[in-house]
Amino acid sequence: MRYDAIIIGGGHNGLTAAAYLARAGRKVLVLERRHVLGGAAVTEEVFPGFQFSVCSYVVSLLRPEIIRELDLPRHGLEILPLDGTFTPTPNGDYLWRVNDHARTRREIARHSRLDAEAYDEYGRAMVAMGRFVKPILGMQPPDPTSLSPSGLKQLLGLFRRFQQLPPQDQYNQVQLMTMSAVDFLDQWFETDVLKATMSASGIIGTFLGVRSPGTAYVLLHHYMGEIDGAFRSWGLARGGTGAISEAIASAARAAGVEIRTMAPVSTILVRGNTAEGVVLENGDEIRSSVVASSVDPRHTFQRFLDPGRLRLRTIVGALRRKSLRNAVERHIVDLRELGGVGGVGRCLGREELIFEFRRVKIIAAFDGARRGRSDLDRP
Repeated sequence: MRYDAIIIGGGHNGLTAAAYLARAGRKVLVLERRHVLGGAAVTEEVFPGFQFSVCSYVVSLLRPEIIRELDLPRHGLEILPLDGTFTPTPNGDYLWRVNDHARTRREIARHSRLDAEAYDEYGRAMVAMGRFVKPILGMQPPDPTSLSPSGLKQLLGLFRRFQQLPPQDQYNQVQLMTMSAVDFLDQWFETDVLKATMSASGIIGTFLGVRSPGTAYVLLHHYMGEIDGAFRSWGLARGGTGAISEAIASAARAAGVEIRTMAPVSTILVRGNTAEGVVLENGDEIRSSVVASSVDPRHTFQRFLDPGRLRLRTIVGALRRKSLRNAVERHIVDLRELGGVGGVGRCLGREELIFEFRRVKIIAAFDGARRGRSDLDRP
């Protein structure tokens, strides 16, 4: 059987692409090597009877138009608001930031009145920058090797929008795109527990440290989140993050997509400069007009393709040296043991718990991860 498109990988990105292709009338096949769909957005039974979001754990940047156009709530998606972040400290104190701005401001004032005042100004600046950057997330990146008028027009429009910003916002945008999370926050706040809590958000989903240039931009993601039209909102999917992938998969199947699990791809078939299908590890050949990979670039170019066919050999070399990992560790703990730690027992709702209040320890954790070491000691 021949398909119009084969999607390698049944993560949420691949499933979304498949759903839209099928809605456009294409015959689509999704191939997932594991027994469960979702990729990094997956819920699994780590301990008998307990389901966990084992990688991605919050939702907010899922485009509202995708939720609307695929009618994901009809397919089971339900997002519960994230109530806030809670950082306990060894001396029994804590920092508890919640969705109520006035309450959060009073909480920060317990640690520093100057930081409480700066928090208002910081929030306004980040919202302004978020409104500038957010439309870019939905843009198709222009091809840098092409002189297509449409691509140049898009870049020119972006430049004009930047020119129309007030000078202070322009300055903030440049800083946000180039500075580290720690250096950026140092300009606004003085309290280490606040800066450590916020800087940890700057390295989520990256293999970078809080002092790595560019991590300040990730802080902006927390001001671009949206749930049901509510700006600056983050949430948790009922049923774990895997429920998001399952809802997208359900929408894709309803549109006519065929999804196969336990179907690992061995090779992408290429004739000349054109991909024309895949070979599974069991030897089956499947033909298609288009092959799209939602697997990471390292596996796509090194595992599925012959590097000799690629013109970008320097990129393949870089991929060979660089592994794609995440510097942030997540641990499963027994919440009953936390009742006496820094007031944790007071929240235990839909909060994000952050167990490191010192930036120096976050920096040291990244240095260890970069060397392939996981240091779980917390002196």
